[in-house]
Amino acid sequence: SSNFDPPPRAKRVAELVAPMQPYSYQGYDMGPGTAHQPQQAPPGGAPLSSPFGASTPGGGVRSSPFGAPGSSPPVSAPPTSAFGGGAPGSAVPPPPTAEQMRQQAAAAVPPPPTAAQTQFGSGRVDAPPAGGQASAPGGPKAAFYSADNSAAMGYPQQQQQQSTMPDAHAAAFAKDLEQFNSPPHFVRGTVSRLPNSVSCKQKTNIPLGVVMQPLAPLGPDQEEVPSVNFGAIGTIVRCKSCRTYINPFVQWEANGRRWTCNLCGFSQLTPDTYYANLDESGKRVDRFQRPELCKGAVEYIAPGEYMVRPPQPPVFMFVIDVSYTAVVTGMLDVVVGSIKEAIQSGKIPGGPRVQMGIITFDTSLHFYNLNPSLSQPQMLVVSDLEDLFLPLPDDILVNAADSEGAILTLLDSIPEIFRETKVNESCLGSAVKGAFMAMKHIGGKLLVFGACIPSVGELSLKTTRDNPRWLGTEREVELLRPVNEGYKDLATELTRAQISVEMFLAPQQYIDLASISPLAKYTGGDIRYYPQFHIHHSGLKLKNELMHVLTRYMGWEAVMRVRVSRGWKITKFYGHLFIRGVDLLVVPNCHADQTFAISVDMEENVTPDPVLCVQSALLYTNCDGERRIRVHTWAALTTQNFSEIINSVDVQATTQMLTQIAFEQSLKTNLTEGRNKLNAQCQQIVQASNLVPTAEALQFLPLYIMGMLKSLAFRATNDIPADLRSFIWMRLETLGVSQLAAYYYPRLMSLHNLLEDCGLPNEHGHVKMPDMLNLSSESLTQDGVYLLEDGESMLMWIGRAVDSGFLQAVFGVSALEHLDPDTAEATAGTRGDQLSSKIGTILRQVRIERPVPFMQLHVIRHGDPKEARFFASLIEDRTIGLQSSYMEFLQRMGYRPQQQPQQAPPSQGQMRR
Repeated sequence: SSNFDPPPRAKRVAELVAPMQPYSYQGYDMGPGTAHQPQQAPPGGAPLSSPFGASTPGGGVRSSPFGAPGSSPPVSAPPTSAFGGGAPGSAVPPPPTAEQMRQQAAAAVPPPPTAAQTQFGSGRVDAPPAGGQASAPGGPKAAFYSADNSAAMGYPQQQQQQSTMPDAHAAAFAKDLEQFNSPPHFVRGTVSRLPNSVSCKQKTNIPLGVVMQPLAPLGPDQEEVPSVNFGAIGTIVRCKSCRTYINPFVQWEANGRRWTCNLCGFSQLTPDTYYANLDESGKRVDRFQRPELCKGAVEYIAPGEYMVRPPQPPVFMFVIDVSYTAVVTGMLDVVVGSIKEAIQSGKIPGGPRVQMGIITFDTSLHFYNLNPSLSQPQMLVVSDLEDLFLPLPDDILVNAADSEGAILTLLDSIPEIFRETKVNESCLGSAVKGAFMAMKHIGGKLLVFGACIPSVGELSLKTTRDNPRWLGTEREVELLRPVNEGYKDLATELTRAQISVEMFLAPQQYIDLASISPLAKYTGGDIRYYPQFHIHHSGLKLKNELMHVLTRYMGWEAVMRVRVSRGWKITKFYGHLFIRGVDLLVVPNCHADQTFAISVDMEENVTPDPVLCVQSALLYTNCDGERRIRVHTWAALTTQNFSEIINSVDVQATTQMLTQIAFEQSLKTNLTEGRNKLNAQCQQIVQASNLVPTAEALQFLPLYIMGMLKSLAFRATNDIPADLRSFIWMRLETLGVSQLAAYYYPRLMSLHNLLEDCGLPNEHGHVKMPDMLNLSSESLTQDGVYLLEDGESMLMWIGRAVDSGFLQAVFGVSALEHLDPDTAEATAGTRGDQLSSKIGTILRQVRIERPVPFMQLHVIRHGDPKEARFFASLIEDRTIGLQSSYMEFLQRMGYRPQQQPQQAPPSQGQMRR
């Protein structure tokens, strides 16, 4: 059924025998969406340093591209920085988290004070009253709160600002949003106040959407998602009309005997087993005892009717390239060694339920009988790639605990078996089909390791497709599109069998990533790409990323549905997933790193509800064999006030949506059109900032957009191979919000002048990090050492006049010319000296904050060829990607400096100081 009702028994029997869908749950439901929790403004500190040069009196440092608390240090950047700051060493508080910035920005132009003030911080330019002036998060109360009073509250009449809401009921609902929305590490909207009319939306010109990371990992200070078991009630309470899950924003009536759905407005009886009285405010008296009524993020334990068959066990099928390239570069050794280590560590989730299989390939397929009763594994070779068959009906996929000895023996043997191979071709497409045949009766995770282009067998590709002369031209996009639909069609087959593909590609030359990548994209997987791989410089990265994929939190045979409230519609889904039907998102293997996004728009000729509610529901089997439904509910008020909408923009979530939109435009037309779309969007944002100069969000979005245009994803140069650009697009499509922001605006820190307490953990175990610097060469000195991290890797640049004592303490060499960059990564931070230990702690802290991918350190001396990569990241200067400094870019976008009564706008030189 389209809305995930548990099907009748007869239907389930019919589904049971459906071909190639043994674990297909498309008939079942899912549900929610999430939103950020408004937080109290942080304590005051240094004034906001706007990239436009205007500071906000009385405010704290109000923006950082790093969302995690403690992930970026006190700031002492010049006024051009998006990060503001005071003098080095001053008691400047750390930049707030993204959600704090969002709330402060949303409060920057508060409505007139009313009797129903809420707990939001003011952020006004005037000196606020003690404790911060409260402003009511605007929008009328939802129609399901009091339909009769909605017109009186200014909805839908356009003349009255909805945000004033001078009654306690509306203020209470605004407070509910703050308290009950799903936390921002799970869900973030591009705005927290949405336009309430088409004309208002057109004026705003900000993409409307929601970014979700349903299984996001939790920080040490973040609350666990509560489990909810409705077994005693009989069934999970859901709307009988639209199948929305019960949530904190439903409206209760008739003393709790009825409830009204907050998405579709349908009124229905409360099940007798779920009944509770209401208090004087019309809320259930037990709301804080029931997580589903007071938490935006909950996880239901799914009853039996949400299953067709017993829950799927965790299945890992390893498909490994054993060609000459894989052997001589060391890829094969790293892969088998990492799998062996993961098994022996006991960290692969699922315990005794885990099943594993191993297939190797070059120009043939090699299956292995892993029956534990055999003295050693048996290899069976299939050379006929045109008529592929399974040489064994069983024992290719085995219980990992029972056959652990056979699996470990095989992993030790494989490198020796193929050590002298001269075969340097690959039948990767056929290998994936062979693995599909071996695991389609169960499903699971298919891990593919490739070292060269699939040149033989099914779905073979040609190296002649690569055409470097097209790079940087209108025709470049042809290299970024799949050559045909072959791998996408195979992905569709795999998805039906609940198989997800994770690809680890370590080639020495062109591999046609654009054509292969749909195999991962449409099965909910990812691609990891190691160009010019060699075990000495990339082995550690491959090992760590493979270990992470095998041990992270994950779910199996998953489907997801997202619902939105009346008057709104979902116009596009983004992410690595397969859409079955209209809106059922199939993700055979879901995991903690997965990020999805939706764009929303108003229904034509329908007045939207005064509150937009989004609910996403992810139905999955966890590694312990329990069927779970992770539900996120997020709500936001609508308004006609342009300033309120603009001030509520979440810069990082909007950057995520703009990335998806630009990718889509680039593939549909060409890269030039994708860049033009970003430029046009930026011009509209800058023009809006001229109208609302106090809107912090509009001050930082152009900075991120310029970072996008200067990044490897979009920059207009001919030095980015097609495979690399394809990989970056695949990577950014499913990257988390804060990490994507760091990719476009990296973090730069100096290491040569660390303060006494930098690099040391405090009493709570938090490491104090160096101050963030502007991404400009003016932040550098030739006697300095600087660390730059962009969420993908770390670059340590060493100036030519660096102190010899620093080199001796950190690297054990006395002069820069004696430093070997290839070995310096392993040496940095390990020598035991106090300075070395501090730098080692800082590097480890960055890796803790960015667990995915493995943050490899690249040491770059002044004058090294890699130096170009470091300076290309200093985006506030003119760079290879765009010959404009930040101020030049702003002026080109139409920025008009605001006239200030007491002083002239600062010049570019003044801003640089």
